[in-house]
Amino acid sequence: MNNDRPRVARDLTQIDPKPPELYKAHAFSLPYLAAYTIWWLTEWEIPTTYENISVMNARLFPAEFALVGFPEFPDAMRTNRTLLQMRPKYRGLATSDPRRGVFLTQKGREAAKKVYEVVGAPGLAGALVEHQSTALKRTELARKHTRDPREIIDSAKQKLLYRRYEEGALAEADVVHLLGLLSVYDHTPSKEVKRAFRELRNDAISIDDRGFISFLDAIEERFHTYLNRPQ
Repeated sequence: MNNDRPRVARDLTQIDPKPPELYKAHAFSLPYLAAYTIWWLTEWEIPTTYENISVMNARLFPAEFALVGFPEFPDAMRTNRTLLQMRPKYRGLATSDPRRGVFLTQKGREAAKKVYEVVGAPGLAGALVEHQSTALKRTELARKHTRDPREIIDSAKQKLLYRRYEEGALAEADVVHLLGLLSVYDHTPSKEVKRAFRELRNDAISIDDRGFISFLDAIEERFHTYLNRPQ
């Protein structure tokens, strides 16, 4: 395990609990706390499955999401009820797909950010993983008027999907990794996903990074169906 951030789902068992006094005074609801969990799983490119969310919820907030009397075990039923409350029909904080996981809406990301501003980044084996979420960094970058293709491609090469490609394991990649590469979400309209992919290709072409262009060709083939969803 690399201590700067969790790399795989099993690393979630090393997440440190947040002191209740940090967040109790703010009376965050369980859906808000779960949104914080989902936000970080998304940033770390760890699938937002019910199991992963349940484990991380219980690690971060054991008083709210662990079994009573057994704080080392997650209360999956409580997480499941919380996720149901987050659906568009109720609080509108998240959408879900049994095959791909749970995805925050804009309202859900705003809820997660409120919790983040109070409790900070998660801790992993006694050390904070980051002082600022990459989601916030992306927001700041989006405010810039200029686009730096080299910086964008360098950042993309740090993503899990590119590592899978370099390892020859692209067949094991899932849509969540594509979303992480493009910095979009599952409910992002298809035309916006295509636009993000097209911009990334244009960045690679502009700096003549032929290796990355080949990577994008492979990605376009691997995720052809998803990238060409109906509008």
